[in-house]
Amino acid sequence: EMLIPTTQAIASLDDLLKNLVEQFRTQAQQKGILLQVQLQSGLSVKGDETQLNRLFGNLLENALKYSKKGGTIALSVEKLRTRVVVVVKDTGIGIPSECQWSVFQRFWRSEQEQVQQQEGLGLGLVIAQAIAKQHGGEITFSSQLGLCSTFQVKLPLL
Repeated sequence: EMLIPTTQAIASLDDLLKNLVEQFRTQAQQKGILLQVQLQSGLSVKGDETQLNRLFGNLLENALKYSKKGGTIALSVEKLRTRVVVVVKDTGIGIPSECQWSVFQRFWRSEQEQVQQQEGLGLGLVIAQAIAKQHGGEITFSSQLGLCSTFQVKLPLL
């Protein structure tokens, strides 16, 4: 597979996400997209920081890519008993319901015109899902065409 096995390192989710937000903030401002962030400190997960960076980076990148000027991307973190839930919600183009089952398949890309204009291989979500699974977690999402997409990553807390 395309992934390095996770070492048993410990990643502070707060720091990791803060750094990612900094990386994307300029891009968001240039596109006229508001980046709302609600993090919680003191939450750590067991896993590989590089891989987790890639996972959340892919989700934020997609949200930015498919959001229009004036849109909002909200990144939030909440604790649910033994798990942490990281939510990336955008006010982007959404995913047609008949296509939603296939977003985690290799090389899948929506037929929508806005998507066809974007570069990319359609591997971002495949990789994100593989990394989540590798860390004992999962990704779920909901989407409404033309309105929004919400991706939720659940990972076991330390």
